[in-house]
Amino acid sequence: MKTLGIFGDSYGRSGGYDIAEKDWVDFIKDTGKFEVTNFSVGGSSLWYSYKLFLENKNKFDKIIFLITSPARLWITSPMAKIAPFQNYNVRIKAELASGIEKKQYQTIVDYYELIHDNDLEDIRHQLMVENITRVRADTIVYPCFSTAYLDDVELSEITRFEDSHLGLTQSLKDKFYRQGRRDSRTCHMTEENNKLVSDLFLQRLDNQVDKLDLSKLIKPKNSLEYYFQTVYTIEEINTNIRKQKGIR
Repeated sequence: MKTLGIFGDSYGRSGGYDIAEKDWVDFIKDTGKFEVTNFSVGGSSLWYSYKLFLENKNKFDKIIFLITSPARLWITSPMAKIAPFQNYNVRIKAELASGIEKKQYQTIVDYYELIHDNDLEDIRHQLMVENITRVRADTIVYPCFSTAYLDDVELSEITRFEDSHLGLTQSLKDKFYRQGRRDSRTCHMTEENNKLVSDLFLQRLDNQVDKLDLSKLIKPKNSLEYYFQTVYTIEEINTNIRKQKGIR
């Protein structure tokens, strides 16, 4: 059996969902062809995944590397009492949090507004992506979001297809986020479309060039409420982070 390493964000995170549907990683495991080690973490930055890739790139027969969006932050300070991965949604978190967590979220909001340079971030992002195949040429590099220098249909296009049929807009997503509701779909896709993604990657793992065919996407069979049933609070998230770090 060949070994397969997977690096990426929530589009590759497997397991721990509130709905009993398989994700594309499950489907690959079901073939029995690969012993899978999955390094994907929800919300993670490219730098986080890239660093793990450099540390583990020689341990696997095959590698799939999912490219997340630029501008995500990886907070490594031992003083942090908030989740290690942050993005522009931190503005909503700052609204909902209190105490030291609110102060730390607001610090990140200030960073995005006063310091962050999108052009610099985009260049750093591209250089890391280009170096992935430079140090391991056979890596299957695939975009989760729109990326001008990668010639593939991004996985988020599947999410947008499903969202359009569910009537899910960005304003409604923000509303859900403030209500403590988030996407329950495995890898942000229904099980049927996860199967299509697994077929795509299995073809590439077999050294065949295959492209994602948007015409084959399957409409969600359940309601919006079903796919957004996960409930959480900012305080619950921060409490879990403190427990993991041993912070009272």
